[in-house]
Amino acid sequence: MKRILLIALVACLSVSSSFAQLPNSSIAPDWTLTDLNGTTHNMYSYLDSGYTVFIDFSAVWCGPCWSYHNSGALENLYIDHGPAGYPNVSPTTTNDVMVFFIEGDGNTTANLGGSGGGTLGDWITGTPYPIICTDGTVNNTTVTSAYSIGYWPTIYRICPDRVLIESGQSSNPYSFVSSCPPPTTNINDVKAMAYEGATETCLGDLTPEIKVQNYGLTTLTSFDIEVLVNGVQNSVTPWTGNLATYQLTTIPLPTISGITGTSQIEIKTTNPNGGTDDDMSNNDVSFTATLAYQAAHVDVTVAITTDQYGSETTWDIKTGSGLAIASGGPYADGSVSVQTPVTTTLSQDECYTFTIYDSYGDGLCCSYGNGGYSLTDGNSYTLASGGYTTTSFSDEESSQFRTGVSSPSSVEENTIVNTISIYPNPVNDIATLSFTTTEKSKTAINITNILGEIVYNNEIGSLTSGQHIMPISTSGISEGMYFVNLITNNKIITKKITIVR
Repeated sequence: MKRILLIALVACLSVSSSFAQLPNSSIAPDWTLTDLNGTTHNMYSYLDSGYTVFIDFSAVWCGPCWSYHNSGALENLYIDHGPAGYPNVSPTTTNDVMVFFIEGDGNTTANLGGSGGGTLGDWITGTPYPIICTDGTVNNTTVTSAYSIGYWPTIYRICPDRVLIESGQSSNPYSFVSSCPPPTTNINDVKAMAYEGATETCLGDLTPEIKVQNYGLTTLTSFDIEVLVNGVQNSVTPWTGNLATYQLTTIPLPTISGITGTSQIEIKTTNPNGGTDDDMSNNDVSFTATLAYQAAHVDVTVAITTDQYGSETTWDIKTGSGLAIASGGPYADGSVSVQTPVTTTLSQDECYTFTIYDSYGDGLCCSYGNGGYSLTDGNSYTLASGGYTTTSFSDEESSQFRTGVSSPSSVEENTIVNTISIYPNPVNDIATLSFTTTEKSKTAINITNILGEIVYNNEIGSLTSGQHIMPISTSGISEGMYFVNLITNNKIITKKITIVR
């Protein structure tokens, strides 16, 4: 029952509370469902016809759902703006909206009619727009999962281009229609809708995918897809097929090899139907591809600080094939608690994924205490970290990494220095490098970015043997991952550091 009282006045917690709501600007999943009158509806068909679709996901036992259902807001929306000629739609309709009520919690038609325990009344009588039941008789709750419903009611507005936002319990939902792009008037227009592939690679190879939409009035049968890596053309892929207006397709592209550090990837669609694109402003998507962290050791340690609901927190480390090598949690509820770190020995030179989960979907922060996590290797390199602040992940967060060898050669070669550490990591403005030298040594410290460029340099000079603590100002260095290099008598020890703001 946790947290429910905090939201009881405005929303009801979904039974499927582990879902994180679809973020605004997500692509709405398609569905085909049958309403209580036996009419089958396909959502994308309405979008393809230029309608903006509103969906009220509710449950018959939910008080806020009942209040909004009886407010008349969606009733007026449908009557005044619904499809011309549809039942209960005004003859003077603007003919640009479709409305659905989906009872998404699997309750029965009888419940919708006001019968049975738990229902708040008759949801059917007086409702002019289609009502869809998901009790498994005709439709099931798959649509609830597809739309990640975490609480009731959830009201989505979906534009003809498939993009949704959560419009909420608005008294004037029609005001959200104007933010949809107008129906296309372009003849040939291939729209780069979204990047769909991975953005992180363990071995330096990445296979991109792009979702494209026909935003033209002519059926799209061909176009080209150009991929650029750091501004240099990497591939051009011709596509052929058949896409009607507003239809979508996801296309895998040739693998990009040799990614090091971070690389800027740009994907451009051109030459729709072998001609000029009528709108060149929607042809590009871009992202940053990153190489997974390279550990310097085969031993990795997971440290967890839970929030007040440790029972929601679990984690695992999996191989590239998905085999779980290590895992932890759930933990005890009650308070923000530092858990005993777990150290695991992995195989050398292999790729792994660390994932932390929160079953409630609100991460490790905020109203219930600021928890956090870190994954470090045997040389204290930070491979993954998060939390410990007022921001956190939602239901899960993952990081890839690649193991090194059991004893890094750089440390073996430099016997002058031992017990080296750098903290805090991640760092905001001041990091501290602590190390011990076993003999007098000429010493320097520099920081390099992932391209090997020096962004910080300090020629310290000669140091006697003993412990040394050196502050390093990072305030003038941009956010990102860097390497701190301790140079003693021409030998180098490197520590990875992440700068955050």
